[in-house]
Amino acid sequence: IWNKILENLATIGYDPTNAFTAAYDWRLSYPNLERRDQYFSRLKSYIETAVLVGGEKVTLASHSMGSQVVLYFLKWVEHPDHGAGGRDWVNNHIANWINISGCMLGAVKGLTAVLSGEMRDTAQLNAFAVYGLEKFLSKEERAEIFRAMPGISSMLPKGGEAVWGNATWAPDDQPNQSQSFGTVLNFRETNSSHSSKNMTVTESLNYLFDESESWYRDQVLSSYSHGVAHTAREVEENENNPRTWLNPLEARLPLAPDLKIYCFYGVGKPTERSYYYQEERDPLVNLNVSIDTTVTNNDGVDHGVLMGEGDGTVNLLSTGYMCAKGWRMKRYNPAGVQVKVFEMPHEPDRFSPRGGPNTGMPLPP
Repeated sequence: IWNKILENLATIGYDPTNAFTAAYDWRLSYPNLERRDQYFSRLKSYIETAVLVGGEKVTLASHSMGSQVVLYFLKWVEHPDHGAGGRDWVNNHIANWINISGCMLGAVKGLTAVLSGEMRDTAQLNAFAVYGLEKFLSKEERAEIFRAMPGISSMLPKGGEAVWGNATWAPDDQPNQSQSFGTVLNFRETNSSHSSKNMTVTESLNYLFDESESWYRDQVLSSYSHGVAHTAREVEENENNPRTWLNPLEARLPLAPDLKIYCFYGVGKPTERSYYYQEERDPLVNLNVSIDTTVTNNDGVDHGVLMGEGDGTVNLLSTGYMCAKGWRMKRYNPAGVQVKVFEMPHEPDRFSPRGGPNTGMPLPP
């Protein structure tokens, strides 16, 4: 997957003596990455060794969920009760952060994965393929597996209605669009008071937690936050709250004026944005919900999925908002860290299974 990037790095002088990989177990919650694997302690040690041996600060490159891991690490490493590196550790050790398709504000497909064990990939399968899939793992079993991997839930959408829109409007709505992206979960018919209306991101998360087992709800709410800090005072108060450290709308960047951030992300490839759902109540099961694959219309809904702007995997609101706007706000970037944005239009090569050199689609997460 990373072959071409590694080849290009080798061409300009990188080799195993001065380039290190830092793979992580994406199934774990971020606190458990440190508890079980000492992941962040090891990463800190790698970086300090590289600076000591090479005599210069390092460049970090991260992709997709890995960008959230880096953001969390930047907070963890300086905190006195965790990495204990001190307030200037990042400024003294990291020169650049290359953020490739980082899902900084989550992804709506993460919501449907843990809610019903589905995404567009499964919603569009034909009847025979669905039968084969359900034979091995039902959607309820898939949802339970996804919930048992707390790392996946780190990619639930962050920022609520302020970022993703309300019941009538969303910032990425198009002029001729009849169905707003602001309602992420849409129900055509329902007999349940729980889903008596279409739901925004905030309402969808509450719906997920209300209908989930207590162990899952407690795990997510104790590890992650999904809100917005509207003042510098709120942001500073979150410095001692690890739940907020991977939410860039609630935690600031390090006080590292020499740090530079380079954001690369794709645009122009249809990406899951909102869904039509159907709900069935079962006396033996609290709730049985699934994507309503019967909904296909001229408004851009295909098998119950409404597509929006992004790189095919992560929505543009997630990859681009913090880079282009959020980190321009002083409360989220008080040291004035420089942020440079590189948008990559999706111009696929029809003969390349990976899209070719001009694709805007990211590497698989």
